[in-house]
Amino acid sequence: MGLIAGLFFLMILAGAAFVALTVVAVLFKLVFRIALLPLALVFVVLKLVMVVVGAVVGVALLVALGPVLLVVALLALPLLLLGGVAWAAVHALA
Repeated sequence: MGLIAGLFFLMILAGAAFVALTVVAVLFKLVFRIALLPLALVFVVLKLVMVVVGAVVGVALLVALGPVLLVVALLALPLLLLGGVAWAAVHALA
C-alpha cells in the first residue's frame, strides 16, 4: 500500500515540476520576446532593404543586359541549330 502511495506522490511531484517548468518557459519566452523585439525589427528592416535593392539591381541588369543577350541569342541560334543537326547526324551514323 505504501508503494502505491509513493508512486502517486512521485506522479504529483512530476506534475508539479512539469507545471513549474512550463511557467518558467513561458516567462523566458515573454522576456526574450520583449528584449529581442528591437533586434527582430532591425532584421526585418534590413531584409526589406535587401529585397528593394535586389529588385532595383535586377531591373537594372535586365535593362542593361537584355538587348545584348537578345542579340547574342539571335546570332547564336542558327549555329546552335546547325550544331544540333550535326550532332544528330554523327550519332545516327555511329
